[in-house]
Amino acid sequence: MKRLAYLYLILPFFIFLFGWVRLRVSLPLSLIFFFALYKLSTFNLQPSTLNLKLSTFNLKHLSSALRPSSFVLLTWLLLSGIGGYAFQNWDHNWRNAVFRDLIAFQWPVYYAQPASGAVKALVYYFGFWLPAALVGKLTNAQIANLALFLWTWLGLILTVRLTSEHLKTSALKVALLLIFFSGADIVGALLFPQNYPTVLPPITHLEAWANGLQYSSFTTQLFWVYNQAVPAWLCVILIATLSREAKNNQKDRRAPMILLWTLCFFFAPLASIGLLPYLFLELIRQTDFKTPFKNLRWEILLPAIVIFSLSYFFFSANAAAQSRGFQSLPPLKFLAFFLLEGGALWLILAPFKFRDARWILTGILLAAIPFIQLGSGRDFVMRASIAPLFYLMLLTGEALFNSSAPRRMRIAIFCLLIFGAFTPLYEINRSVYRTYQYYFVLDDSQKMSAPPAEALTHLPPPGALENEHPNTLTADAIPTLKYMTDQLSQNFIADVRSTFFYQYLMRR
Repeated sequence: MKRLAYLYLILPFFIFLFGWVRLRVSLPLSLIFFFALYKLSTFNLQPSTLNLKLSTFNLKHLSSALRPSSFVLLTWLLLSGIGGYAFQNWDHNWRNAVFRDLIAFQWPVYYAQPASGAVKALVYYFGFWLPAALVGKLTNAQIANLALFLWTWLGLILTVRLTSEHLKTSALKVALLLIFFSGADIVGALLFPQNYPTVLPPITHLEAWANGLQYSSFTTQLFWVYNQAVPAWLCVILIATLSREAKNNQKDRRAPMILLWTLCFFFAPLASIGLLPYLFLELIRQTDFKTPFKNLRWEILLPAIVIFSLSYFFFSANAAAQSRGFQSLPPLKFLAFFLLEGGALWLILAPFKFRDARWILTGILLAAIPFIQLGSGRDFVMRASIAPLFYLMLLTGEALFNSSAPRRMRIAIFCLLIFGAFTPLYEINRSVYRTYQYYFVLDDSQKMSAPPAEALTHLPPPGALENEHPNTLTADAIPTLKYMTDQLSQNFIADVRSTFFYQYLMRR
């Protein structure tokens, strides 16, 4: 499972390497990656698997797809809207446009490439889409959507299976914990009433109760920003697993951890920032400062340097990421947000986990992230919190599934989880409501499925999310990003002419 997870994360970067980077650069770099993959495939993850080769994978390893947890994840995935089989939330307007352009345009995706003037290109963390987009280039859009659906399902299965091994409990329990883990947004909506969201009807977007501040539940992450969430979850659990192995076996796991962090940076730069303190913690733990480079696996570290360098040069072409700063928050608003969005659960875990450095670091990050501004909007708060929230879920799982945890603590945790479960239930209920309406209430003459043909330059902000794009499942307001000129489109389109990546690395 670990090897399959490594391959799952590295394959999209391979596609990016040959699709966006000049051949005279990508070909020699690919040799480094093939060698690193070989080393990872024979990597002594555990003493009992020293002689395990890739050839030992057979049908029994594929039986994961037949487990009850996999069918629960399949249902969850169906309701997310990925693939277009159920209702898609507003953010899918942008994600569908990126995916369509990756299929329709030649790679790299250029929107304008004049002899002089701005060279406009798609500059975004689109790595998660690349395998399915490649399938779409060879077939058609319908098969590409199916490939994206299956690719996401595989990522969910890997995440849950590795997390269940880490927590030493069943995959079904982990799947349910992942789906329903959330802050108590419903309490925030009740204590701070506003026009939107309201508690009734039970299909509103409860995450919006704090006026832009948001620590998204894992269900919200899947339903809105799956391209960042799924690979980030997988990187986090792999690093957590390597951390435990390093502690139990006294082995140096620094190089594969750094590799995983750079892969997270390639898929989800903002999420990787939230993961970076945990990586530093592990590097400090595992480094003998008298001989810091001893046992450092350079054959694994070298591709990590390549992944980070290419990703950094590519992403830095986007001017939207250059806006940085701090924002002030009223003390009462911050305290309410912190406590309701994970702080209360973090405090309850204190008697059981106060000696755990992960617990300390998680609390610091959850308290600090709301004050940081990076890029436009509040995306940093929502995405940099992915790793701390996943670690908070791991700490919670360790307390719930560990018999040494006090009974009162487990009861208190269950109560908070019940309040938190309303947020994912509202997300799921909205999808069920709109999907049922589309398939069983609307007649064929009322249904709309094709995206508008005209060139769109501006996408209005969403209203009540449960009423978005009526009479259709898919959020297809943007046929292509090529003509978009509004502020949000700057997160996806950049003038790359004067950038290092375009001048020396990018294919023309």
